[in-house]
Amino acid sequence: MKNLVLLLISSFVLAGCASEPITVLRTSYGEVISEQSVTKSKSNGLATVGGAAIGGLLGNQVGGGRGKTVATVAGAVAGGAAGHQVSKTEEVHYQYIVHMDSGEKFILETKTKRQPIGAKVVVENLSNGRERINVLP
Repeated sequence: MKNLVLLLISSFVLAGCASEPITVLRTSYGEVISEQSVTKSKSNGLATVGGAAIGGLLGNQVGGGRGKTVATVAGAVAGGAAGHQVSKTEEVHYQYIVHMDSGEKFILETKTKRQPIGAKVVVENLSNGRERINVLP
């Protein structure tokens, strides 16, 4: 009896995991008409927090009374700023303006330069609410 109950429960769980296949609802076509490179900065928040913690600890070792509090706060601010600067990196991204056959335009952004001007673009609207964009050579 116990095995039968487990079998029924597992059957219902597995049936609930089944999903609808993702299908293409609409396909649109366009063309890359311009390109622009953009530099984006990003930093690691953990480095900022870590720098602030270390700066606060170091600042706490200085002075006494109100001076100690001021030194702790100043150390935390300086350490956080230093941690932020150290972890900051810049990435080059490429933005392409795509002109669709329908007259619409949109910006396609990638981290790699691979879309020549004039490249054909296929946009597929999917049944899960997402879009799939393919650039043809």
